[in-house]
Amino acid sequence: MNFENLGGNENLKSELLSLEQSNRFPHAIILNGGDEASRDALTLLLSKWAVCRGEQKPCSECIPCQKAQKGVHPDIYFAKGSGKTDVIAVAEIREITRACSIIANEADTKVFVIKNADKRMGVEALNAFLKTLEEPPQAILFILTTEDAGTLPETVLSRCTVLNLEQSTTFSNETLELAQKILLSITETSELNLLKNTNVLADKTTALEVLPAMRAILSDALSLTVSDEVLLSKDLSEILSRKLTKKKIIGLIETVNHAIYTISRNVNLSLMSTWICGEFRRISWQK
Repeated sequence: MNFENLGGNENLKSELLSLEQSNRFPHAIILNGGDEASRDALTLLLSKWAVCRGEQKPCSECIPCQKAQKGVHPDIYFAKGSGKTDVIAVAEIREITRACSIIANEADTKVFVIKNADKRMGVEALNAFLKTLEEPPQAILFILTTEDAGTLPETVLSRCTVLNLEQSTTFSNETLELAQKILLSITETSELNLLKNTNVLADKTTALEVLPAMRAILSDALSLTVSDEVLLSKDLSEILSRKLTKKKIIGLIETVNHAIYTISRNVNLSLMSTWICGEFRRISWQK
């Protein structure tokens, strides 16, 4: 597999090469984590690989590769979504299922891409898609991208190969400061500061910046239970790992993951920030 100018993600590349060389390439792949630009770049590369006519795939020179690059290849389908929230409806999943049974126009393989599946697919759509995953047609490649694959049902995850992209740890100073204030509030005995600091999560843009930063710091705190390596704030991570048990840190990470997932469902953010405050307090106080 030719990775062209795709930088980083060396472990992921090795896994893809192994799957290709052993002829065990899956019919469904989840590209999880990293940033959206990286997920999109890898989605394009895999789409080109699936339709390429060159010797070393993707060659990026053959007509199919060029069509894929321009987004006009007839055998590469991107789920469109609908409405203001861009959700993937059950009707579209059924249309994809029907399209799977139709022979490819030009390529040997048909590619179906569902971007941000963890945010755009509800329970009904996932259940409808599961039926196709259980009995996949021949010469089909499904590519799903997710920020957090852990929010998808285990029944879906077990039928896909999950490939994890390297996580970005670049956050602005303002974002890190807000994240640190909230996390420090968790370790305090008074609930007032926690309630006050989590109030910033009532703004969607701020929440989607601060919550991933909180998750990264909590992951560092979790890492300190087994090693000395951290990616962000070592001082704060040490405080958290000292004052909170491993079980509590995992519970906080799960709460943050659920909050990120919930935001994409167009919930009342004021209620959500209050819920987060309550969950953080419950977890930190539990024995």
